[in-house]
Amino acid sequence: MLEFRQDYFKEESRDGFVVSEKMKRVWAAELEVLSEIIRICQKHRLTYYADWGTLLGAVRHAGFVPWDDNIDIALKRADYQVLLETLSEELPDSWSVSSYCVLGKHSQPVSCVMNSKVINMDPEVIKRFHGCPYMVGVNLYPLDYIPEDETMTDAQLEMYQTVYDTARQYSQLREKGQLEFYLSKIERLCQISFDSDKPLRKQLWQLSEQICTLFEEEDCDYLTWFPQLIHGNEPFRLKKKWYAETIELPFENISISVPKGYQEALSMMYGNYLVPVRNTDKQDYPFYKKQDDYLRALGRLP
Repeated sequence: MLEFRQDYFKEESRDGFVVSEKMKRVWAAELEVLSEIIRICQKHRLTYYADWGTLLGAVRHAGFVPWDDNIDIALKRADYQVLLETLSEELPDSWSVSSYCVLGKHSQPVSCVMNSKVINMDPEVIKRFHGCPYMVGVNLYPLDYIPEDETMTDAQLEMYQTVYDTARQYSQLREKGQLEFYLSKIERLCQISFDSDKPLRKQLWQLSEQICTLFEEEDCDYLTWFPQLIHGNEPFRLKKKWYAETIELPFENISISVPKGYQEALSMMYGNYLVPVRNTDKQDYPFYKKQDDYLRALGRLP
């Protein structure tokens, strides 16, 4: 269990933004999950990188971005797969992993390690997570290689986007009677056949992951996260040399691995990343609003 200084959980203003005691306890619980993932990565010699807002926070704030409420890390595909295969053996039984590899109903291209399967109000569990009553987690992003050759990349992206969009919209397409059309299109495009005796949506997610791994490191100079590549505003290409090594940076009361080329990576992600831009107007901030509503309905919160 991580140790926090006595005054850590006090409400405070960071960069002009008020971070509540409740959010501090959420941060602490998320750091507990992260520290367990780091332990597993170190044990199995897997390389992880702080990613997205967590990378930004490590570089700019030596901790969480004050208006952020989650933790993101990334691993290259080979290490990502090993981590997912290892988590079930390494994590406490009460924890959970949400991933297309684990849960058939999972419908995101990101995996998540959670500190619980359900909201658990057991006093010992709440104490273990520093007074946080919520289910919290750490997001895991896979990084894949893409070639410089635009023709090859375009063909890969056409396959990926068709499969990805069909997987994401699976229920809607089925309701509209359009699913068979897209499944047939994918079979022709990817030269595969779906097994009607197995869950089709899971097969789609698995196929999307296979498309991501078409090219090997020696054939490529760039890494990417494919959903951002197909839906982002700018081409999302991270030079693999930026991720060839890691360095450690302080993050709240622990240290965290970041790519040695973090300046270039952050510039790709955010432009001028040194200028703080608040995004607390998001509808899902903070993420635990729905859990609060549930606990209030049970009479566990005022």
